[in-house]
This record gives sequence, structure tokens and C-alpha cells, in this order.
Amino acid sequence: MEWYWILLIVFGVVALLVGLYLILAYIVAKGTLKAATTPVAHTIEEARAFQTEYEGMDYTDYDAVWRKQSFEVEGTQGIIRGEIIFNDGSLSENKVAIICHGHTWNRINSLKYARIFYSKGYNVVIYDHAYFGLSDGKFTSLGYYERYDLSAVLDYTRGLFGKNAFFVLHGESMGAVTVLCELSLRKDIDAVIADCAFSDTITYYRQLCYKSTHLPGFPIVDISNIMSKRKFGYDFAAVKPIEDVKNSNVPICFIHGKSDRFIRPEHSEKMFDVAENPLSELHLIPNAGHARSYHVDNVGYERIISEFLDKVYSLKYGQSDETNK
Repeated sequence: MEWYWILLIVFGVVALLVGLYLILAYIVAKGTLKAATTPVAHTIEEARAFQTEYEGMDYTDYDAVWRKQSFEVEGTQGIIRGEIIFNDGSLSENKVAIICHGHTWNRINSLKYARIFYSKGYNVVIYDHAYFGLSDGKFTSLGYYERYDLSAVLDYTRGLFGKNAFFVLHGESMGAVTVLCELSLRKDIDAVIADCAFSDTITYYRQLCYKSTHLPGFPIVDISNIMSKRKFGYDFAAVKPIEDVKNSNVPICFIHGKSDRFIRPEHSEKMFDVAENPLSELHLIPNAGHARSYHVDNVGYERIISEFLDKVYSLKYGQSDETNK
């Protein structure tokens, strides 16, 4: 057989293999994008049942004691719905904590954190991201559009509590990405607590792709991104919390489970390394998987948040946050 026939056959086989892989990559990308943007979401009832069984949540205060007020704001995909839990024990300096839940969950999953802030005299805001819980929406964007919805919630609550109120943002997983991305939009945030956020979407998706499929992230993630731009109008590469952290001087408390295999703790470590404010902290929780730091050590988790807020609050107002407990 002539050499050029051998070369042609080799090229043909390579082209066939590449074509088959691209088809496979497209199928995987399509499934990955659907799982990320339109996942099976937990209902309010399912979230309550989960927190009761696996996290020992007692809803007595929420159901019968706390004074709550529902609210609605216009978001990027329709109405964002949530609740304000008023802390009648607050002193003259209003303190407000806005809590952002994670992927597939809803505001109920924020209640375990709400108790921490409430015990320190904070008014607490919990709400459902677009597509989840009782809010409108047909998809989620892992922080891209959610930051604008959070900004609308901030505008509303600022209107209630005033421009001089002390505002803290807390987020878990996707919620943590959202509160960090918010730093690029707002200058009226006093402190941020980010629990198990990823540092940028492309890096995270490449890691998750290999972990889930054992296939390289390229070109699967890139195909997913093209599909996302066309279908949902947002670019994965535009969600880079690490850049928002780098360009902000807001104190940030990073919390991450040391055993997190879904979003590796290195993401929080990298963001802490570029955080500008000297009051920023990094806490890696031993034996904690993804979004399980509170569950593994709720006492230690509460202490981390309490001491961080005391430090930031005292620097701003010249007095310890302990006085407002």
C-alpha cells in the first residue's frame, strides 16, 4: 500500500475519533448545562423536612416567635419573594444580615444561619433566588443574574433600615458566589461571609466535569458556555468572584469544608490570598464536606461568625458588637 493511502487512512481515523468525541462532548455539555441551570429544586416543605432530620432544626421561633414580614421585589426573571425577620431586641444602630441560599435550595435552608445573626441582634433577610422556592424564574445562573436580584433586595431593605444601617451578607455555595459577586455592584456592604464559594466558573466547571464524567473539561465546558450564551444570555467567564474580591476592600470571612470535594477548598484559599481588607479571614473546617461546615461544628461555626462580626463592627462604630447581643 502506498504511503499516501496509509496517511489518508490515519487522518480519516483521527478525524472520525475527533468527530465522535465532539458529539459526545456536545451531549455531555447539554446535560451539564441543564443540571446547572434548571436542576430539580427542593420545595419549601422538602427543605423544612431535610433541615429537621439532618440538621436538627427547631422551627418554633420561626413559626411562632419571630416577627416576620413578607416582601416582593422585581428581579431579573420576575418577582423575588422573601421575608424580613425583625429583631425587636436591636439597639439604636440597625444591623441587618441578608442570607443567600445555595443551589437547588430555598430560603428555608437559610434559617440555620438566621438564628446565629438573630442571637446577635440582627434583623435578618431571607429570600428565594430566581427559579427556587416561591420566586419567579425559569433557570439559575450560579451568581450572574443572582447578584442583580440581591442588589434589588438590598435596595428594598436599605429603604427600610436606612443608609447608616450595618449590612452583612452571608451566602452558602451558589449563595456565597452571589454575595461575592455583589461586591462589584455595591459600595454599601459592611461585611461578607462566604461559605464554600468557587473562585471562578470556568475553573470550577472544568474540575466538576472531570470529577463527574472523567472527561477533560475542554471542550465540554466551552460548548456549555456557548449554549448558555445563546439560551440564557450569560457568559460563564463573567462570573469570577476572585476578581470581585480582589477589587474590593470589604472584610470577608471565608469558610470552607476541608473535605469538600464538590467545590474544593482551594477556591476559598485563593480568594483569601487576594482579599485586600486586613480584617478578612479564612477558616477551613475539618471533616466537613460541601456546605456541611455548620452541620459538622455548629458551635465553632457560630463562634467564627460572631467573632468576625465583633471585629468588623467595633472598627466601624468604635464599640464591640457584643453590646448588641
